[in-house]
Amino acid sequence: MVRRRPAEDDDVSLFPFLSIICAIIGVLTLMIAAVTLGQMNQDDVKEAVQNAIAMEKLQEQLAAAKDTVDKLTIQLDREKARLLTAAGSRQNELVKSRAELEALIKQLADVRQKTDARKKIKIVIPEVPQAQRETVADMQDQLNAIKERLAVLQRSLEEKQKPPEEAQVSILPGGTGISFQPSFIECTASAIVLHTEDPPLTIRNAEVAANPKFVALLETVANSNARTIVFLLRSDSLGTYRMVKKLCDDNNVRNGKLPAVGNGRIDLRHFRNNQVSPSS
Repeated sequence: MVRRRPAEDDDVSLFPFLSIICAIIGVLTLMIAAVTLGQMNQDDVKEAVQNAIAMEKLQEQLAAAKDTVDKLTIQLDREKARLLTAAGSRQNELVKSRAELEALIKQLADVRQKTDARKKIKIVIPEVPQAQRETVADMQDQLNAIKERLAVLQRSLEEKQKPPEEAQVSILPGGTGISFQPSFIECTASAIVLHTEDPPLTIRNAEVAANPKFVALLETVANSNARTIVFLLRSDSLGTYRMVKKLCDDNNVRNGKLPAVGNGRIDLRHFRNNQVSPSS
């Protein structure tokens, strides 16, 4: 008896046909892609690529800038907190400085009302321009400088554990020529001291030109042939000396100068007879 063939031997395989169909579709896809790429503008493609690269760089810079802004924001918050803490004390100091300024202005007005009769020679002091007048900020800077110096002196005092004896700066006669009766004016960094007054009168630089005591002294010397003004110069008083010397020279007031070496109290005992020949 002849055996019957298995059923699978009669089936037809379609694998080669499907492979051909897939290959044809792939070729067509490649042709379509090639035609499409050929029709595209190459410059647009390059520009798109460059824009993408630039956008990536900008995003990196934006991230770095954001980090910087966050850091600066934190620093700004800390600075604001520090300023708010110090605002109260600064406001109190400004109020005190304004009160002192008002008191000085009132004192100046009272002194002007009591000025003696004018002399033969009238001293004309030019008005200080508004831009050159001393402001509250200038007074605050001077106050801070005084506080710093007081702090240094306090530390020195604590180190020595006893109050230091006040130093004295002796002024010795010098120069040659005709002897005159001197009127001593001490020049410091920010003020002058009239040693013709008892006690000596300190006048701030911004108030010198309008101070009645100083103007009266200039008029007295200008109307006398036997008097002169002697400026006692501290080491840091060059600016103050030039200012008051110019006022004297502009009004033909005889003047000279002597050095005052050191920071101690002025000692004028060598001029007891009121005779000095200042060096000009």
